[in-house]
Amino acid sequence: MPQSSAPRDASGARAAVAQVVIARTRERLCEACASASALPAPTAVSVHVEGTDLFVITPDALDLSQVGPAQTALLTDDGRVIGGAWDRRTRPSAAAPAHARAHRAGLGPAIASAGDRLVHAADAVAALQAIQRTGAPPRDEPDADPKAIAEDAPAATHVHSPESASPTP
Repeated sequence: MPQSSAPRDASGARAAVAQVVIARTRERLCEACASASALPAPTAVSVHVEGTDLFVITPDALDLSQVGPAQTALLTDDGRVIGGAWDRRTRPSAAAPAHARAHRAGLGPAIASAGDRLVHAADAVAALQAIQRTGAPPRDEPDADPKAIAEDAPAATHVHSPESASPTP
């Protein structure tokens, strides 16, 4: 009597759906990066993969608009790389452990980091905008106060030190 393949088929279907969700997450992350303007320092952004304990992260870059899905990596929320960049040259951000802690703590679906700042927000665009506001003052505004800039960040964003989950002053 032939064995039923239903459990194997269901498992295969779940894996296929997960791969589609991961691919779409990579694409949405890169769409957000494409809209980013000049960044204050090498910046990385990550997005939680819905329904999983995974997140997709970019490499550190000054110009995230040049980052495509092939340069992103897939990590677990404990920081293990389970899907490296497809281009086989790009490494995940050096801030990946801080992003992993933030995702594991459930701080938000999108995390961005630059220098000593870690920002979480409802989406990657908002996280990148908050990094732009809280980063180093723009070159043409050398006397700008970063704390005043941070006060202008959207209410849905929160700035943290990468080493902790507590807000920075």
